[in-house]
Amino acid sequence: MEPLGGKHEITAEWLTEALRECGHLPRGRVSAVDVNTDGIGFGYISETVRIVPTYEGADGSAPASIVAKLPVSVDFPEYLKPWSAQAVETELHFYPEASGDCAARVPRCYGAAFEGWRSYALLLEDLSELESMSQMDSGPRDRADAIVTMLGALHAQWWESDRLRAASWLPSSERQSELNTPLVEGGWELFAERIVPRVDPDFMPVGERLVRDFSGIFERGAASAATLVHGDFRIENFLFGEPGTPDEIVFIDWQLSGYGSGLRDMAYFVSQGFSPDERRAVEDDLIATYHRSLVANGVTGYSLARCHEDYRLGLLWSMYAPIIGMTGMAEREPPPPEAPEEERKAFDEMIETGVALVTVMAERNIVAVMDTKAGDLLGA
Repeated sequence: MEPLGGKHEITAEWLTEALRECGHLPRGRVSAVDVNTDGIGFGYISETVRIVPTYEGADGSAPASIVAKLPVSVDFPEYLKPWSAQAVETELHFYPEASGDCAARVPRCYGAAFEGWRSYALLLEDLSELESMSQMDSGPRDRADAIVTMLGALHAQWWESDRLRAASWLPSSERQSELNTPLVEGGWELFAERIVPRVDPDFMPVGERLVRDFSGIFERGAASAATLVHGDFRIENFLFGEPGTPDEIVFIDWQLSGYGSGLRDMAYFVSQGFSPDERRAVEDDLIATYHRSLVANGVTGYSLARCHEDYRLGLLWSMYAPIIGMTGMAEREPPPPEAPEEERKAFDEMIETGVALVTVMAERNIVAVMDTKAGDLLGA
């Protein structure tokens, strides 16, 4: 399968070869493709499109539609390129190498090719008939128990896994620290100026200590509970089907996955996914449900008390997303003036949506850190 430089390179011939090579088109060919973004959310690292093939001579096993993740058309600031390149490479390896025996439901992979962050293609199962939610909402309380139960099963499957430790494509805690710490340090000034005074000025000294000690948070969490971390475990990266079916909950978007503390995923989801009042009402119950799932799926020697402490540490780690995101939105290069109007409009909408998203995530996360006194886990 050949990588692509963007959606403009998708052709019937390319898709025919890709599906044949990966075993999903045993006979016939693709005679035409319709490429669209109907019902597809915005991507900040990759561009996501739907491909609807027209087949000639194919049997019923060929996919009726496909979701493709491809290079974005606009450039990243120079300082974000190593981070975004790692994100792309991680997901392009996760699907073919780890998703097949994953304890969580994830989209089926139809093919992947990677040469670099500006040349790749990932073909996935189209699950657009399932429901999705916006991060701007609070919840979903009625699905939260099932979400954290599945997350516990996923983390238990890869708990202290030698296979993951040896996987060169999955960032270790050291690699994640190397990539993220400079971004947090560089993004703090803008974040402290725009967000902290409006949410809670008392967070300022906590945030300053967090930035100072951020590199150590990865190692502290991984010391006792290392597993496969999704890394961007939030409402918009779940799809919802009918309760009790295999598609009840689907986890998508594995670009930021790594090896580390599973409580990072829990803290990210609970703190940023619920309004502060609702989080306070469900927080302890969800942590207990998650811990029961770990134990039920074979994890031993990991107490509920330790789970709570690692959750608080995860709240500190989770601040990286809005800190990096705020700066990334502010410094993202727009398309050139000669770019098509559709492309420029899509960019403006992406930035507007992105700023609103990271603002809500930041506000909720700061309140959670202060409520739980997570800052006490940092040095003086």
